[in-house]
Amino acid sequence: MTGLPLLEIKNLRKSYGAVKAVNDVSIHINRGEIAGMIGPNGSGKSTFFDCSTGLAKPDTGTVKLDGQDITGWSLNRIAREGRMLRSFQKTVVFKSLDVEENLIIAGQMFTFPSLWSTFGLGRMSRQRVSGLRERARELIKMAGLWDVRHQPAGNLSGGQQKLIQFASMLMPEPKLILLDEPMAGINPKIIERVVDTILYANKSLGVSFLVIEHNIDVVTSICQRVIVLDQGQKLVEGLPQDIIQDQRVREAYLGG
Repeated sequence: MTGLPLLEIKNLRKSYGAVKAVNDVSIHINRGEIAGMIGPNGSGKSTFFDCSTGLAKPDTGTVKLDGQDITGWSLNRIAREGRMLRSFQKTVVFKSLDVEENLIIAGQMFTFPSLWSTFGLGRMSRQRVSGLRERARELIKMAGLWDVRHQPAGNLSGGQQKLIQFASMLMPEPKLILLDEPMAGINPKIIERVVDTILYANKSLGVSFLVIEHNIDVVTSICQRVIVLDQGQKLVEGLPQDIIQDQRVREAYLGG
């Protein structure tokens, strides 16, 4: 991990009335890193994600991606031009489409200007679909969904739908993904699969991650560094093994 950070956020602030949801928070994410972000409910984690990814406009502060100032860019522009994507706590898939079709749609939305340019008639359209299908199948295997690839996404479990969403995010070859509670509401077996897919994407595809997660076991197993927010401020950051022993963290997040 050399040179400039992949993501550098300085002095980010966002208030809603008298509530300082994010109060002067600065962080960085290195290339190739999996970093974690933890904190009690209401500590400002999701608002921080919103302001970092263009869903909300920060009051002050700067967001730089790969050295470029993207402060104020829209969510779509950041995703398309910056290749920084984010997930939401609510899982969203195309329920009537099968798993493979979900990934193909995700790929074409970023790579080509319209559905017609991908699925229209002609040799170029067939080539586009073929390329997207090949990548989709590789990611479906990675996510452990090969046996259900032709089933409608709406027929699958919530955990499997999370895997579809995650694999779909990898279709446009992102540089950085921000995951908002990816383990919430899924069983231990699916948690293991999600962990495996994150690690595979990081090591084999070169994707960096910032992960909001309440499952401390997951955080300590996959993250090289952990950032702790409390009451809208950065409380501390460091190695996972140091963070879980920090008394300030125990008081703020782990209940002492």
